Amino acid sequence: MTAYEQQAESMYNQLIAMETDAEPNQLFLCSYLLGHISLVSAEQGDTALQFRQQLEHSLESAFKVDQLSEQDINDIRSLWQQLSETAA
Repeated sequence: MTAYEQQAESMYNQLIAMETDAEPNQLFLCSYLLGHISLVSAEQGDTALQFRQQLEHSLESAFKVDQLSEQDINDIRSLWQQLSETAA
């Protein structure tokens, strides 16, 4: 398993664990990120950094077309930052 795949799996598992006790808004944030992690994990890469960069690109592209509130976008970015720091 590459570092890319390990990073994807680690973040995915962290979000699944968070969902267990999540309140509705937190559940939405976890689900949103889980979807992007699933999409990006299917792409090719070797390093954890590549995974994080591709996920950030995926999120930024989605934010341009998804009809999310600024608060939702900020909350998603905040959760993503938290995951990135704990998984680094």
